[in-house]
Amino acid sequence: MKYIRVWPVLFLLLGLGGCFSIKERETLSLPAPDISKAHNIAGQKLQNFQEKKENAAQLPAVLGGVISSERWVIYKDKEQEEFEGDVSYDNGTYLFRAQYALSDRKKNLFTAKKQVYARKNETDKSYYELYADKATYQYSTADGTATANKGKRIKLIYHDAKGALVTALAQKADFNVKQKIYHLTGNVLVTHQDPLGKVSTLKADKISADQANNRAFLEGNAVVENADYRLQSQTIEYDGTQQMAYAYGNRPLASGKTPDGTFAIIADKVSAQTDTRKIKLSGQVQGWVVSEQINNSKANESLNTNF
Repeated sequence: MKYIRVWPVLFLLLGLGGCFSIKERETLSLPAPDISKAHNIAGQKLQNFQEKKENAAQLPAVLGGVISSERWVIYKDKEQEEFEGDVSYDNGTYLFRAQYALSDRKKNLFTAKKQVYARKNETDKSYYELYADKATYQYSTADGTATANKGKRIKLIYHDAKGALVTALAQKADFNVKQKIYHLTGNVLVTHQDPLGKVSTLKADKISADQANNRAFLEGNAVVENADYRLQSQTIEYDGTQQMAYAYGNRPLASGKTPDGTFAIIADKVSAQTDTRKIKLSGQVQGWVVSEQINNSKANESLNTNF
């Protein structure tokens, strides 16, 4: 049997403890309404639903709308609600699905397990998506965590209003949706595709992103690359506001191709202007550059040296 709930009605039921009895663990059931009052009750429920749906975008994803599942259990003393089997929620702004969910009102904590999917639609037509095996969300602080089972990775997707697509894979993600801060750990791979279809990738043991300030921090076996360039280092910092990237640790290696030829250079530190593509290397700079200008120069015709 599938249950459909309106959350404000639930609050009213919990407050009226003398009207019915709920044991420590019992599926909630209510007597059928008087047929003579059915029309008024249906009309009132519809009005409540419409009011809550209009206000739902201002509330956390587990409140102010309708949730459905195959089984619904209330733990009255713990102030918890448990949902099992095809759990779903959709108010137009938030979409959520899982096979299990637990709402803990004392802790303001919502937990979901098994085939977790969540989506948040923004007013500018951009949207976020999450796929995970387990997720928690603290809706008083907007902090959340998503994890994958052993051998798997979670997936985060951001599609912006201009058509750019960002896809992130990791074993775990900690995030705050209000501050738009994300920490991805464990075999992290981020793919960015701009509106013209150009693709760039980021890889690291850990990637932290501050979307509001347009900054990213890659730690451990960090690699940034596209069709033309590759930068690998122990640590890479990206400042989108200043359009600068910095690489250091384990002798960063910059390689790739230009209209004139190819290059591969290592140094102690590398900094690059992402808009002008100017690269500065410092500290024991070593490597090679090949270009038509160098190949055709007179200096390349002969070599005189002593061994």
